[in-house]
Amino acid sequence: ASEDERTPSEGSLVGMLGAAGESENPDLAETILNWARDAGRCTVPVLGAAVKALANGTRSEAILSVASQLEELPALQLDTTLYGQLIKLAVKAGKKDLAQSLYNRSNNPDAHNTANLIRACGQAGDLSGALTLLDDLHKRGAAEVTSFNSALDAAVCLGDDAAVERLLKQMREEKVLDAVSFNILLKRCGPGAAGAKRADDLLRQMQAAGFDPNISTYNSLLGTAIASGDMRRVWSLVDVMEAGPGVDAFTLSTLFKGQKAKRGNIEASEFDRTLALFQKHHIKVDEVLVNAAVEACTVLRDNSRLSATLELIRRSGWNLTRHCSMHTYATLIKAYGMTSQLSMARKLWAEVSSRSTPPSEQLFAQMVDVLVSNNCFDDAVQLFDELKLTHGSRGLGSNGFVVAWAMLIRGYARHKECSKAMECYQEMVKHGATVGMVVFNTLIDACSRIGDMSSAAKLYRDMVEADCTPDLITYSTLIKGYCVRGDMSEAMRLFSVMKSKGLQPDAIVFNSLLDGCAKQGMPTLCEQVIQDMERANIRPSNHSASILIKLYGRLRDVSAAFEVFHGMPRKYGFKPNAAVYTCLMATCISNDKLESALELLQHMLQAGERPDDRTFSTLLRGALRGGCVQAVVSLLDTALSGHAGDCRKLLDIELTQSGLNLIFRKKCWSEQGQALFDSLSTAGVRVSMPVEGKMERGGGPYNNARRGSAYQTGGRNVGRTGEQRGPSKTF
Repeated sequence: ASEDERTPSEGSLVGMLGAAGESENPDLAETILNWARDAGRCTVPVLGAAVKALANGTRSEAILSVASQLEELPALQLDTTLYGQLIKLAVKAGKKDLAQSLYNRSNNPDAHNTANLIRACGQAGDLSGALTLLDDLHKRGAAEVTSFNSALDAAVCLGDDAAVERLLKQMREEKVLDAVSFNILLKRCGPGAAGAKRADDLLRQMQAAGFDPNISTYNSLLGTAIASGDMRRVWSLVDVMEAGPGVDAFTLSTLFKGQKAKRGNIEASEFDRTLALFQKHHIKVDEVLVNAAVEACTVLRDNSRLSATLELIRRSGWNLTRHCSMHTYATLIKAYGMTSQLSMARKLWAEVSSRSTPPSEQLFAQMVDVLVSNNCFDDAVQLFDELKLTHGSRGLGSNGFVVAWAMLIRGYARHKECSKAMECYQEMVKHGATVGMVVFNTLIDACSRIGDMSSAAKLYRDMVEADCTPDLITYSTLIKGYCVRGDMSEAMRLFSVMKSKGLQPDAIVFNSLLDGCAKQGMPTLCEQVIQDMERANIRPSNHSASILIKLYGRLRDVSAAFEVFHGMPRKYGFKPNAAVYTCLMATCISNDKLESALELLQHMLQAGERPDDRTFSTLLRGALRGGCVQAVVSLLDTALSGHAGDCRKLLDIELTQSGLNLIFRKKCWSEQGQALFDSLSTAGVRVSMPVEGKMERGGGPYNNARRGSAYQTGGRNVGRTGEQRGPSKTF
């Protein structure tokens, strides 16, 4: 067969493009059009069929590429309609010069094509060009209301009040004002109370002119009210719309976008009310609405609401098509990742990966983030390698690569693979990628957690050299790292540097310093930190109290520990929590005051503070160490009473078994052990009946004093020479 016989005919190409459009397969349509262009077979019918298949504003690049080469394709003699479609696509894509070129090539361009070009001029800020086009059209007697409105919109958007007034006068004289004209004028009203008054006046003028406000009218008002933050007016307008023309997808998109713009100040009740409109009015869902709703809910950071939103979208019948943008895929993949629906995220990734156009760098980075967040770290590393193969030829320093690297570094840090995280950092530097605040802070935290403060310090210096100003998190992380390592001099030096930079220390910084001083046995310095907290208007908290109580426990100063327990909450206005009580109990036990620890449990219950599993474990260990049967029985009875919560969550099985073994060994089983065993078994605590000869000597594995204690207080620590042993006048 000859080459012509093997080449698709014009009719075949048109048919294939039509089929691609009907099956919503823009990848295939784009491939066919590109082939036709390169093979010199792009005729008018082929181009027209391609426009129908691809002209949705997001996949029009191939069409516009052909349009830009029309001068080189003299055989393509387009009609006015096709020129109009191409001009419209060029305007949508923001290609004003191409739109002008197409307009100039068209024979006797009609009003519709001129209106499109006027819009292009407006978008490009060329009001003079827009008005010239309108004037030429008017001289030919072909000006229509659409042309006038396009020029009016350009004048309003560019803020030329004089041009607006001239156009309004001309439109009134020629009686071409319509509802769209008034909707355009609403954009001039501006925000705030004054803008609302101007909008209301304009609505009255509109109605007096015989035009009823429509959904577009109210959507315009809604956008202005949202921009000014007037939520009372926003919902008042929604009420009017519900009672009148109704709401549409654009209404809801506007509301959701307004909520997203609030970021940290988004109200859950506003989101719920908007979502209720979605259900109440059976809104036809489009891609814009899907993005707006999901992004607003993502900002809200409420995964239960996000799951409900995704399910509502699914039940609406809307489905991702091949026309959907990479941004939409990224939005949904992120949402499914946040709600732990990894299978759905993977499904969307498989779909977008099968397109002829590979996923963008940003979409790759988003999927890497989802995999890291859902503990699929090996898959994330593999996907990052695919990203380098797909987009690496253009360099590895772009924003998409930076985000992906940041996600990997976060994953390595989470898995405590600090060396791997540092390798990623070094690769970023090698390829000229911008290392931001979040990445530096993540790396510094990873190094600090494993005690590698030399690497953390180097990262701090790199950060300064890269003109990335360290923030409160940077200093807080470094100070905590040095405190944990016991290097209080460096921690204090950084504390001074931070204050000299104008950064106000927060409770985390102060408590890190407090903990560091306490672990070094420095009660006087601890008191100084507390006083610094007061001067900085940072109130000491339960965490601060726990640190000091543990300090005085190590110093064997129980009275000082009790003074902290009673004094700090009273002075700083907080109620001791379970952790504080448990710390003081551990202090009492380590200083041979089991009775005081048991009294604290009763005090705790009377104060309405529920003990937790650590509380009971600490007390049971103390009772076992002292071989105190009555204390064991009392503790288990308290747990079984229900006053402290579910005993199955409170009682450690091994400790409880050791307690029963102690009762049996002390020959108290018949009087106290059997009934206790029966009650524990009934409550679902899985313990076994002690049997003579099968117990460890001493009552069980926890008879050894403080073995495995959650609040191990260690041995005697007399502190440093000259250090004060109590809290003196602080409380």
